Amino acid sequence: MKNLKKKTFTLALFFAILLSFSQNNKFGTLSFNKAVNISGKQRMLTQKMGKIYLYLLNNPSDFKAKKDLKITKIIFEKQNLILGKNTSSSLTKNRLKDVENTWVKYKKFLESTPNKEDAVKIINTNSTILKYANNVVNTIILESKGNGSLDSDVAEEDAELKGIINKSGRQRMLSQRLGLYYFANKPGLKNTNTENKLRAVFKEIDDALNELLVSSFNNERIDEALGDIMERWENVKTNKDRFFKQGFKDIEVYKLSNSLTKSFNRITNLYEKVKIN
Repeated sequence: MKNLKKKTFTLALFFAILLSFSQNNKFGTLSFNKAVNISGKQRMLTQKMGKIYLYLLNNPSDFKAKKDLKITKIIFEKQNLILGKNTSSSLTKNRLKDVENTWVKYKKFLESTPNKEDAVKIINTNSTILKYANNVVNTIILESKGNGSLDSDVAEEDAELKGIINKSGRQRMLSQRLGLYYFANKPGLKNTNTENKLRAVFKEIDDALNELLVSSFNNERIDEALGDIMERWENVKTNKDRFFKQGFKDIEVYKLSNSLTKSFNRITNLYEKVKIN
């Protein structure tokens, strides 16, 4: 009888620990994988808004782009609030505050009728708000590690998975940043810095695609989605010289950046759902 009671108590304690872990290994009401994904989207949105503004500078009659900018601003603000409500980390809250403070200035530029003066300010500010948004992603990943795991091997694999979610999510941002700096290299805006950044973004996308292709977390659906992106990206690489010389139409680059972002978003969502055994 004593042995039975002891076994029962041990089992109860074990399940209590498991329950505690499952409750603690959450970012408020979100999973940490979801939080990494959402915060990663915030990086992308900072660049998407800048891209749309610079595109509208030479394409002021594109009402669909104007609507897209308006919707993107709303989503960015809402998601920032969601992240703030779900974190229990003072560090993450402080990083979100950095984003909010910079957003006040960035939003002011974005809401002006597209003009060269504010376009230059957006080019000069977009990397700052991107840096702060990226800091949020990193602190959320750090916060997830603080929740620990019952198994060190599981913890290591889980950290690797969050890393690949972050890597894939970063490509959404780079897809928009590619468009932003394509338009930032138009006559009247172009300088050595904008040209170097465009080339750096191009290279980072290319390098990251190779890394994602060999990820151990890939499944059939992820491989298929990556294959689709590779096909489109190879077409851009084949015409790389024309791309850097502003040989593409504005609408082509605008749609290309959105298309790549959509595909990388799908892949990131698939990585988010990968289960650690």
